[in-house]
Amino acid sequence: MLSVMSFGSLMTIITVALGTIAEDLNSNRATLTWVITGLMLAMAACTPIAGKLGDLYGHRRIFLIGLAGGALMTVACGLAWNAASLIAFRVIFGMFGACVNPNALALMMNAYGVQGRAKAVGWFQFAMTGAPTIGVVIGGPMIDVVGWRPIFIVFAAITGCALVAGSIFVRGGATQTDVKLDYPGAITLALGVLAGLLAITRFASSITLVGGSAAARDLVAWALVALSALAIFLFIKVENHSSAPMLKLSYFRRRNFVLPMVTSALIQFAYMGGFVVTPALLDKRYGWTLGATALLMAPRPAAFSLASPFGGHLPSKVGEKIPILIGAGCMALSMIAFTSAAPLTTGLGIGLILVGLLLSGVAAGLSQPSVSAMVVGNVDPADMGIANGMSQQLMFIGTVCGIQTMNVLVGDSADPSRFLTTYLVGTVMAFAAIFTAASITDPRRAKAATSAALSRASQAQPAG
Repeated sequence: MLSVMSFGSLMTIITVALGTIAEDLNSNRATLTWVITGLMLAMAACTPIAGKLGDLYGHRRIFLIGLAGGALMTVACGLAWNAASLIAFRVIFGMFGACVNPNALALMMNAYGVQGRAKAVGWFQFAMTGAPTIGVVIGGPMIDVVGWRPIFIVFAAITGCALVAGSIFVRGGATQTDVKLDYPGAITLALGVLAGLLAITRFASSITLVGGSAAARDLVAWALVALSALAIFLFIKVENHSSAPMLKLSYFRRRNFVLPMVTSALIQFAYMGGFVVTPALLDKRYGWTLGATALLMAPRPAAFSLASPFGGHLPSKVGEKIPILIGAGCMALSMIAFTSAAPLTTGLGIGLILVGLLLSGVAAGLSQPSVSAMVVGNVDPADMGIANGMSQQLMFIGTVCGIQTMNVLVGDSADPSRFLTTYLVGTVMAFAAIFTAASITDPRRAKAATSAALSRASQAQPAG
């Protein structure tokens, strides 16, 4: 929890300080956005691989390697001499961050046991999503007082504390010394995801700069699409013929493995899409300042964080399907509130925006613990790391798609119809999440039906 709090806080502080950092490095804000985008792409591509490495060589070992590398790269970021070096260090940091998240989650799940997995995810998210709130509150004032470089050193020290504590207190788990990493599968999966996300980013940038018709003729973007499709095809081919695959493709035939991840990605699409559009709505339609907007946005990650432990507790009472379904419903209500606020410029609109922010935080906090627990519960125990990695990778894909799609739709316009259309797309995605969540098989009902069938069969058995 300490390790992921450091990561999340630093992400928000960097976002707040992007303009200041760009000016200090003689660059511009557009270039420095790759400090954030590059890190997200690196984590999206590497998280399943890092989770699999944890399954093979021990979650504790890969977790500690991630912390050590993350601390080193955080110091390097504080010493960056230009924009290119800072972007490079953040991308490498993202690769080490990919080692931390799925293995930290696996360690917490093991600590809580099979029945307490959702609770473990709830506390993991409490730390991960509470951190951005800390970043919003303390980031700006700290940068004003000490500058942006010392901030990296401070958070490197926090990560170092997590490393020392983890080395002393975190217990190791099982390893698979007789199995090696499926390198062809790992490379093709990472390449397929990375190329696909780069294609989405490229198309979004082209549409923003030159318009839709010109973007449709972007050969580089289409080449990335082709590369992504080829890499995914090769991944499937490799996994079908591997004696020790990176990920067993048979898992994708399990409804309760696939549907929770798809639901999570759809929720994340609306959640992060709303995250980037709402500040623009407050600026262009309501005339709010950056500082006031930041304060109004703070309750959303706070609601996410505070709802997460409750979301982790619910599955023990009502099962895993219901919290996922409630979360998807809350996200749909959130998007409806934003849509209703889009044409307004009054206090009612601000109230609707606040309701939307709180509901979207609650939606993610309630649903994600059950998603992670259900995904891990539908794979072999030896594949817990790769299952967590795949779940987080789908979340990253939903994040990138939501940010890029909704950014393109709203553009730089102050026209209320543009905001209305953008939020309606988020609403459609949220209702799609309700549909996929409703299609999940309720494990408790399935178990009850099986027990009833076995009981009837036993009663029908002739005596003797």
